[in-house]
This record gives sequence, C-alpha cells and structure tokens, in this order.
Amino acid sequence: MKRKLIGIGLVLALLLTLSACGAKTADISDYGNTKITISGLTDEDFTVTPDELAKLECVSRTATGATAKAGTVEAYGPLLDTFLAQYHCKMSDFQKIRFLALDGYKTVLKGEYLTDYEVVLAVSRGKNPLPESQQPLRILIPDAESSMWEYAVTRIEFVREADS
Repeated sequence: MKRKLIGIGLVLALLLTLSACGAKTADISDYGNTKITISGLTDEDFTVTPDELAKLECVSRTATGATAKAGTVEAYGPLLDTFLAQYHCKMSDFQKIRFLALDGYKTVLKGEYLTDYEVVLAVSRGKNPLPESQQPLRILIPDAESSMWEYAVTRIEFVREADS
C-alpha cells in the first residue's frame, strides 16, 4: 500500500511539472512558421522558425531597461548558446554576431558580449506571444543596455573572422 501511494505521488508530481512547463508557452501559431535566415554558421545559409527554436531547451528571463520607453521585457526561448550547441559552436567562437531586423535595424555583438552575456532568442513573452511589431524573434540580453534588445529579427549572421 505504501509503495502504491508513493508511486501515485510521483506520477502526480510529474504531471504537475509537465503541466507547469506547458503553461509557460504561448500560442505562436500566427508567426511560428516565419523563416529566420541564419548565415555564416554552416557552408550554406539556412532558415529556422520560432516553432523550431521553441522545441529547444528554453529559459524565461525578465529585464528592465533604464528608460520608460525600454520598459520591462519578458522573454521565453532558447539561449543563443543552446541553439549554437547543435552546430558544435558557442558564441565565443565568433568575432561578431549580427542580428538584423525587418526594418533594417542592426545589432552587433562582439567582444565581451560574446563571452560575458547571456542572449535569449525570445519566441514569446512567456504565456503571451510576441506583439506583432516584434515578431518573429526578439533578442534579450538581460544585463546589457536595452538598445541591444532587438526585435523583429529576421536574419542572424555569424562572423568567424574580422570583416569590414
């Protein structure tokens, strides 16, 4: 009887854990299949989607910018290093990493940003999808200036050696 109760307790604990994880994910079906171009990571450019990124091990992070305009940002998605691990790489393997947004805005990570910072590839805001203006991908670097928190990212370029 005691073993049966322990077994039932373990099953209930597992179900609660799984349902809690599921509750963190948002419905991203409106933009989940949007292609994000990846350049410089392999011999050929390729694309990934928010749906594919959401299948990786994801984290939740929140950061507050220094200005009211930056506000507080909640991000849910894989770390950039988690994404890169699939290709046997890490951020520090690159000279720089560029994130390009739909509107032409560009954020470039180099130096300490490649070694000392955590970069979240946010596919949602926890239980909520990204606002339409921020889709398909938002970048959150919790300990960096909010000017580095790019949104509407459609292309990521990995540069191994110095270029112009």
